[in-house]
Order: sequence, then C-alpha cells, then structure tokens
Amino acid sequence: MNLEDLEQAALAAVASAADERSLEALRVRLLGKKGEVTALLKSLGRLPQAERPAAGARINAAKGRLQDAIGERRQALE
Repeated sequence: MNLEDLEQAALAAVASAADERSLEALRVRLLGKKGEVTALLKSLGRLPQAERPAAGARINAAKGRLQDAIGERRQALE
C-alpha cells in the first residue's frame, strides 16, 4: 500500500472510530512503535540517498495530518 492510500484509509478509519478505545487502537496500529507509518519511516534507509529527504517529508506530513485527525476525533468523542 502506498502512502497516499494508507493515509486516506487511516483518515476514514479515524473519522468512523466509534469510541476512544477503538481510536487508541487505531493510533497504535498507525503511529505506535511497530505501526504502519513508523514502518515507512524506518524503511527510508533502503531508499537511494537522493530520495530520502523528499520521502521523509511526505511521510512526516502524513503522520502530522493523522495525529491532528486523531486528536480532533478524540476531542469529539469526549
């Protein structure tokens, strides 16, 4: 799955999280130590050096958008 597909699916899942428990499980699955986005960041070392900065910036931007969406959804559920 590419980054854009992952981000879109994750944002949809965040928006449809029914409660704080499912939202937290989703956060861990995406952003936790062994999460999907974290795995993408760890995989940067396998890219050619010239591609790493741009790829890292894209992944970090997606991570920030997911963190924001999770935070907003958490507030809405409280």
